[in-house]
Amino acid sequence: MAKPNDKLKELAELKAKLDIAEARKDFWKFCKYIDPVFFSDNKPHLMLIASKLQAVADGKIKKLAVSLPPRAGKSYIISVFCAWMLGRNPTGSIMRNSYAATLAEKFSKDIRDGIFEKPAFKRVFPNATVSKKSSAVDAWSVAGNTQPSYFCAGVGGAITGFGCKTLAILDDPIKNIEEALSETVIEGVWNWYTSTHLSRLETGCPEIHIATRWSKRDPIGRLTDPDSEYCVKDMEVITISALDNKGKSFCELIKTTKEYHEIRRITDPFIWEAEFMQHPIEEKGLLYSLDSLHRFSMDEIKTKTPDGILGFTDTADLGSDYLCSLIGYRYGDYTYITDVVFTQDGVELTEPQVAALIIRNKCQMMQIESNNGGRQFTRNIKRLLQEKKYSCSVTSETQTKNKETRILMQAGYVKEYFYFRNDYEAGSDYDKFMRQFTGYVKLGRNTHDDAVDACTGLAEIVPYRKFSTKQAQKQYNFDFEREADKPSNYLGGEITDSYLDFMGGC
Repeated sequence: MAKPNDKLKELAELKAKLDIAEARKDFWKFCKYIDPVFFSDNKPHLMLIASKLQAVADGKIKKLAVSLPPRAGKSYIISVFCAWMLGRNPTGSIMRNSYAATLAEKFSKDIRDGIFEKPAFKRVFPNATVSKKSSAVDAWSVAGNTQPSYFCAGVGGAITGFGCKTLAILDDPIKNIEEALSETVIEGVWNWYTSTHLSRLETGCPEIHIATRWSKRDPIGRLTDPDSEYCVKDMEVITISALDNKGKSFCELIKTTKEYHEIRRITDPFIWEAEFMQHPIEEKGLLYSLDSLHRFSMDEIKTKTPDGILGFTDTADLGSDYLCSLIGYRYGDYTYITDVVFTQDGVELTEPQVAALIIRNKCQMMQIESNNGGRQFTRNIKRLLQEKKYSCSVTSETQTKNKETRILMQAGYVKEYFYFRNDYEAGSDYDKFMRQFTGYVKLGRNTHDDAVDACTGLAEIVPYRKFSTKQAQKQYNFDFEREADKPSNYLGGEITDSYLDFMGGC
């Protein structure tokens, strides 16, 4: 007759076998089996993600997007899912790419050296071990698989000769707000996704996207926006905000309501909205989003003669500020920003750079803001132009109005009447200018406002009317040297029209 302890032991063994069997076929039960503390039923967001991942494993979902606040466990549950899928199918292949190779390799190590080595994992999948012959962090195999079972790369990196048939994962392709605000980075991520990432998918391979919703133009945005030409109608989307519509934490075990409100208090509003609430930056706060601007290429205007060519320079203030000098070609009522000097270099370099900008663009008038050494900068620019025997009206003016107010007041005009290039090179001054210009927020702290300030200055001196003839030259005899520090004498009222008539005919 069996002893009571033997029966208890036998029941415990049967339950253990049942738990293992259920963990093999049910992903959420597997999560709880290998890490019951983290994967608790008190975290409904993880249960939701697990249910969608189960549908991916069962072939019911082909594309899945997941966006959650930081530290909510989205990358961890994906790592557990990768291990579970390879445990169930050791001959499978998974690709998981991220914004940098270091992060992609960190995820790889978490699976290879962490989850695969857990005693609980080995109990569920005793035959799933890492091959000793193929264990490189960026491409390793489960024993018995002749092809890489798991491989990874950073966005922009090469993926040579590998194909994936089990899962293709793009995990946080954009690093931070600076990258999200860069047109070059955003386009680079998308181009790499479409040219390199997608090229490794075998027929029928499901896709998973995990990312903070930084921008409408990130991969999740383009794939889920109904107005996007790349929209995937049947893509499953999980989007969870840090605070619900009642101002409560989505999960008190992740962060309490009090903690989230404190984070919100000290965080720039549009960063809070994107990183924690999953509202793309275009929805909240940006004064000049790329979508709100008119664009052009130099080829479009190369055969057109401008009515006038004007410029504006905002000299650098503090050591980390930028000098921003803009050239605007006027065509009727519209101004095309064709050339830019945008740099943190010292005046010994920026003075000849601005002088060269004026000469190569045949600029007729350049106004320089004189609040911070602008008067001396103006004199030096005029001297350099005289040395080159180039004639241009170079003026300076002290600005006394509130900067933020000026910027906001001119924003509507800039959006309506200014055009910005779309054919500049990555890393160029124009690229750096556009990154800062399109990163300015209406509400919140702006680390730099040089690009927006310079554009505002140019908008203030460009009239809302067309240039005409040389009649002003006959009517007015301006002494530009004498007036150089007092442009307000001729930049207002009717004299402005006559002055610009004269400049347009030069």
